[in-house]
Amino acid sequence: MPMESVIKGLQDDRINHPVVIILGCRQEVSQVSLVVEREALPMTYGMASAVEWLMKFHFVLNMEFAPECKHILNFLQSTVLGIEDAMPLAQSAVDLSLYIRNKCCRN
Repeated sequence: MPMESVIKGLQDDRINHPVVIILGCRQEVSQVSLVVEREALPMTYGMASAVEWLMKFHFVLNMEFAPECKHILNFLQSTVLGIEDAMPLAQSAVDLSLYIRNKCCRN
């Protein structure tokens, strides 16, 4: 499916927040894009780069994370980036965060 068709579908669904779109399958990703304002920005460095840019766009545009992904993005913001805010993490996310930090600090 071409990226243009995916973007058209987003317009029909009235999605108003930045999203990461990955085309292909798990074993063979063919294209990764960050879609902002219905414009696809190709991400040449893969999914991790796209998620990083997604979070940057939310920060720069002072947007709240979309309800569909706010828990994982808050987890990444807190655990990976070390940025704390008023949104508390679920206890399971806190436990996972502590586990990751302990593993990283030992090595």
